[in-house]
Amino acid sequence: MIRSQLIIFACLIFATSTVFTADSLAVMSIDLGTEFTKIAVVKPGIPMEIVLNKESRRKTPVIVAIKGKDREFGEAAISRSTKIPAQSYMYLRELVGKSLNNPIIEQYLKRFPYYKLNIDRHSSQLVFEHDSETNYTVEELLSMILKKAREYATDFAEQSVDSAVVTVPPYFTQSERRAIKRACELANIKVLQLMNDNTAVALNYGIYRRKDFNATGSTYLFYDMGAQSTTCTIATFNVVKTKEHGYVEEVPQLTIKAVAFDRDLGGLEFQIRLRDYFAKKFHEKHPKIDLYKHPKALTKLFREAERAKHVLSANVEYTAQVEGLIDDIDFKHQTTREEFENLCTNLFERIKRPVQEVLATSGIKLSEIQQVLLFGGATRIPRVQNELTKVLGGVELGKSLNTDEAAAMGAVFQATALTKGYRVKKFLVKDFNQYPINVKFERQNDDSDQRIFDKTLFNRNNTFPHRKVMTFNKHTDDFSFDVYYGNLTDLSLIDRRALGQTDLSRIDVTGVRTAYDKYKDTMESKGIKAHFELDDSSLLVLTRIEFVFERKDNDTDKNNTVTTDEQSTLSKIRSKISSFFKSKTVDDGTKKGDEVEQNKETKTTSDEPSTKPVDNNGTTNTTNDTSTTTTAPTPTTPRQMSAREPLKFKIVLLDYPDPSEEAQTESRQKLSDLDAHDRELLALATAKNNLETFIYDARDKLEHDQRYKKATTSHERTKINEKLAEADAWLWEDGINADVKALKSKLDELKTLTKSLKIRVREVELRPKKLQELKDTLNMTEHFFRATRSVLFKTDTDEKPFTDAELKYLEKTIKDTYTWLDQVLAEFAKLSPTDTPKYLSTDIDDKINVLKRETNYLLNKAQRFVPKPKTTTPKVPVNNQNKADDDKSSTTSTPEPEETTTVTPPSTEDQHKDL
Repeated sequence: MIRSQLIIFACLIFATSTVFTADSLAVMSIDLGTEFTKIAVVKPGIPMEIVLNKESRRKTPVIVAIKGKDREFGEAAISRSTKIPAQSYMYLRELVGKSLNNPIIEQYLKRFPYYKLNIDRHSSQLVFEHDSETNYTVEELLSMILKKAREYATDFAEQSVDSAVVTVPPYFTQSERRAIKRACELANIKVLQLMNDNTAVALNYGIYRRKDFNATGSTYLFYDMGAQSTTCTIATFNVVKTKEHGYVEEVPQLTIKAVAFDRDLGGLEFQIRLRDYFAKKFHEKHPKIDLYKHPKALTKLFREAERAKHVLSANVEYTAQVEGLIDDIDFKHQTTREEFENLCTNLFERIKRPVQEVLATSGIKLSEIQQVLLFGGATRIPRVQNELTKVLGGVELGKSLNTDEAAAMGAVFQATALTKGYRVKKFLVKDFNQYPINVKFERQNDDSDQRIFDKTLFNRNNTFPHRKVMTFNKHTDDFSFDVYYGNLTDLSLIDRRALGQTDLSRIDVTGVRTAYDKYKDTMESKGIKAHFELDDSSLLVLTRIEFVFERKDNDTDKNNTVTTDEQSTLSKIRSKISSFFKSKTVDDGTKKGDEVEQNKETKTTSDEPSTKPVDNNGTTNTTNDTSTTTTAPTPTTPRQMSAREPLKFKIVLLDYPDPSEEAQTESRQKLSDLDAHDRELLALATAKNNLETFIYDARDKLEHDQRYKKATTSHERTKINEKLAEADAWLWEDGINADVKALKSKLDELKTLTKSLKIRVREVELRPKKLQELKDTLNMTEHFFRATRSVLFKTDTDEKPFTDAELKYLEKTIKDTYTWLDQVLAEFAKLSPTDTPKYLSTDIDDKINVLKRETNYLLNKAQRFVPKPKTTTPKVPVNNQNKADDDKSSTTSTPEPEETTTVTPPSTEDQHKDL
């Protein structure tokens, strides 16, 4: 029994741990678009699936409307935006990580003149002036939308979802990516990766066609025109060999070869053109009214322009109309697709530029491209497709991608691959670095002249994730170096201005002189190495800076006896091998200049200098020099071949300042207060809804449901209806401002009043079923008892699966149940429909459960019963004398009294303790 309990306990622990692990595996992706978000989720039992919002739609508008502390999201916020346009914040993604003088911000204010944007003097962040007392940073508003997306994913997955891959445009800069990451942190979302949306689309295309790829490679062109921007991507799919866990396998790989973009060519600009056109037509009829000074009217016209854009993409004409646009004046105007295309002529001319640029950057000919695939909602505009067909030489446009969901589905596959606990088929991804990153620093030469050196750290076409090491060979004192965007001539003037500040950061390195003085007498400086990483989110990370030293060639260890010739030979061999593998210097004009080299080392987290012998690559050198003289060996101390001294550094951001910890704490508190207010509103709305629902439901049943009519007297119905009417009047008068406690109290009062009525109705329905179930259970239990007793009486053996006490207890239970049933039936016979029964269906359930429990106990005991085998003793030959002695002994012995056992039936409280 103990062993069985241990096994059961172990199984329960395993099952519990398995359930916990499964619950913790749910991950999501958020395709954060300019106009819409799409969310996908994966959890055990649910493959990659798009999440539905509370309106059961597969995409949610990126907008939040705030009035006081009340917030609305999605479609509800769009409806609210025509009433409070200045407090309904939309198209937020393009505003993150930018200063007020950025041309993107200037254009945003031109498009939506009713917004007030400013720089907060405390946090230096871009903020919306909500009212005279409250400001919201762009990151705070975006975090509200991201948190709502997380809530949708949690509701859909029926468990908490905390980790996500979030998509961003490939042209996003370092400051913009950091801002998105901070917004996710404010929303309590753990960012697994910031994935470029074009890469996510390409990955989604590839994972369903992995068997079609080979080592040669297949090249595709993806053209994405969304709400804000247009990107053109050339991607190659091929099969590569990778070695992991000791064996080689072939896996598909996605490589982004080139990306070109137009940051301001998208569906929003087409919509703005239509809005301004409608405003112009309205102004022609009403010249005294300037719609741009009336935010509500301008927002209504903006929404009508959106409808017109969608309709004109499928039809050749549309009648735009807005009732009560302003001052009870209606707007109505019929427009055609031709007029719409004429309004956007210069926009259509810009469609070809990303295609031409991406082909030039990649060096791939149009004939080498397998297929051109469209993505993004604006590609549904017929003229866009026509212009693309022209620039591509009549190539057929592929429309197999889901233009709304492909990015979210590709990103959620990546989220699954990055999450421990899932086993997915490998699909390697090599993304494309959009902007070159350079390092600039000063160095003092032998003639004491300061020279400025500029070196490329990551080229524009570098793939990432990627690691590199920058070596500063001449510095022996504290110094600084700058990181900035390099040659940007490939970008248009508009895109270069949209980048904002091209200087990214300044790194101040300290502790150099101390480290140099520590090793200068015994070792030779090999430079200061700064380890950089362009991670899978395309964020530049400086992981560590260290001063590297090596033992001088002519330095001998006094504790070792080594011949000079042998030591010299070994040094030459090491020097030769080291120079063979050493990276080339970046600056060919210096003999021993600063270096940028590939870093293939694993990260180290130690902050202490290395004291073990290591070679030039940082690996431990286990070869020790031995003495060749004939002197007796003496204890030796291993010589330190090299040392790495960690240096402290400080990063000063130059592109866009990160908010201080104090500002972040303030933002978290502000968002927490809004969340608490939302919970209070939800509780209040739920309480009101529950009370209102109960009132209407009770009235309806008393009036139309015959079961309730039969179970009540006319006096009782009148009393209940009066209380319901009283509660209804209170709800719409005093109850409007009532709190949750008062609403729940009123509901409890009504529930108490109708409790006995509901019991009567329920019992009338359940009673016949439960009585029949009890009778059937009694019959089966009695049959089991008789059959068991009959079998046991015919058995001669003393070993039986049941004791007499157990059978007697079962017999007594059956008799008691029959007696109780007779009493209950007698009570029910006297019961009228309006009487509350003394015995309920739950009481009948209790009797049924007792019978089933006793029967199951005996059945399980019989199944586990195994009779003990009879033991036989071998016959031993004995002589006659011994046998005679035994006979005498047996006849003179006094028989012992036979033991008797008394069996008593177990009491109710301690029966079946082994269960």
